[in-house]
Amino acid sequence: MGKRENMYTLSGEVELDEAFFPTRMKGDEKDEPLKRGAGSQRQTKVLVIVESKPADEILVTYLESLLASYSDRKAKKVADFEKKIAKKVGVKKAVNYIKMFVLENLEAGTIERIAGRFIEKETKVVTDGSKSHVKFNTLFNIHESHVEYDAASVVRTNLPWVHIVIGECRSGIEAIHKEGEQGFLQLYLNEYCWKFNRRFFRDSTNPKYDLFDRLVKISAMFTSDIKYDRNAEDTSDIEYDM
Repeated sequence: MGKRENMYTLSGEVELDEAFFPTRMKGDEKDEPLKRGAGSQRQTKVLVIVESKPADEILVTYLESLLASYSDRKAKKVADFEKKIAKKVGVKKAVNYIKMFVLENLEAGTIERIAGRFIEKETKVVTDGSKSHVKFNTLFNIHESHVEYDAASVVRTNLPWVHIVIGECRSGIEAIHKEGEQGFLQLYLNEYCWKFNRRFFRDSTNPKYDLFDRLVKISAMFTSDIKYDRNAEDTSDIEYDM
């Protein structure tokens, strides 16, 4: 699932943030004092990237397509009117595709390497003002940074879907696996992203959108590079450049 998803990049407008997923401590960490916060042995760092755009923009695009039979002048007038309304009432976002990656650390170079590989350069990237994103304005067409002085407002308005995805995925993993082992976390994330990005397939009666059939095919096409060792320092081998 992960290798199939690695064939695609995200574009348009994306939300990006880091999250922490609870995981079971490795064998050689159990005798160490438990750290607090981001450095805790019970927390694994994850980069979450979500394609989203204001729902009002989607409405405007739809209206413009409907008005294709109208005169260009009239179509533009209606579209401009809708854009003014959207700006006045504030934005609500719709979600498209997602990606999630286990991180070794939260250093800027680590995050830039993954973001640069899986986000198109012409994309607008929306983040929370972290110091790990300082070079995004050189990597991407637009970097829109919102410092979380009022975290609730930023989450609701600018980064809603990245937080929804984090919460839903984390809850799903915890419900099934409780504290999953760190070496398996990337596999769980791969499964969640693969299913999420095909969530509308279930509404189709066309056999080519059958998820089980697609899963069988990709199982024949790809093999996993992730190796598991309970006591290993690094339990995953993720090829971001494939």
